[in-house]
Amino acid sequence: MPKKIQFSEKPPRLPVKVLDVQDRGDEVFSLRFENPGLIWQPGDCIAVYAEDDSDISRPYSLSGAVQDAFLEIWVRRFPGGCLSPYVCGRRVGDVIEISPSFGWFRPAEPVGVDKIYFATGTGIAPFLSAIRSGTPAPTGLYWGMRKPLALSELSAQRFLSQSQCEGYRPGRVTQVLSEIQISPQTHIYACGLDRMIEEVMAFFSNKGIPGHQLHRECFFTAAV
Repeated sequence: MPKKIQFSEKPPRLPVKVLDVQDRGDEVFSLRFENPGLIWQPGDCIAVYAEDDSDISRPYSLSGAVQDAFLEIWVRRFPGGCLSPYVCGRRVGDVIEISPSFGWFRPAEPVGVDKIYFATGTGIAPFLSAIRSGTPAPTGLYWGMRKPLALSELSAQRFLSQSQCEGYRPGRVTQVLSEIQISPQTHIYACGLDRMIEEVMAFFSNKGIPGHQLHRECFFTAAV
C-alpha cells in the first residue's frame, strides 16, 4: 500500500475536477484533473484525500509533464483499501481534494549524467513524468509488472511476473541486472516495490556505484 504522508503543518485541501480516467489494466487507473496552480518537479507527489471529512489521505506520484495544464496520477485499486477504491471509482466531472505538491525523489536530476531507471507497477509514474517533461531518455528503462499495463508511448524493457504476453520478457526486472552496462558516473533510480529496490541498490552498490548516485522511492512493501 502507498505509505501515509505526514506534514509538519496541516496542508490545505484543494478541490479539483476530474478531467479523465483511464483503465490501464490489472486494477491500475490513471486520472487527470485540474491543476489548481501547483508548481512542481518530476518526482513530486500529491496527497489525495478521502471523500469524507477525515484526514485520511495517500500520496501519489505525479506522472504528467510539468508543462501540462492538468495533473495526472496512477493508482492501483486495492480491494478493501481505505482510499484507492474511492479514487479509482471517480468519473469525469467529479471533484476530489488534493494537497500541494511535495517530494524528494528527483529522476530528472542531476542534468547531463547517464541514468538508468527501474520501476515496478505504478512506480513508473515519476519516470514517466521526467520523460514527458523533456528529460533526455535514460540509458535504460526497466519496468516490471504482474500483468500488462497499457502505456504505448514509453520505450522500455517490460517484464511480466504473473503472465506471458508477446513483447514482454517473463520474470522480473532484477534478473537482468548483470547484463546492464554502467560507468562510474552512472546514476541508478528505482521506484516501486521495496524488494526490487533493495535488490537493485545492493547490486549496484557492490559494483562500486557510490551512495549519492543511488536514488530510491518505495511505493509498496512486499508481503512477508
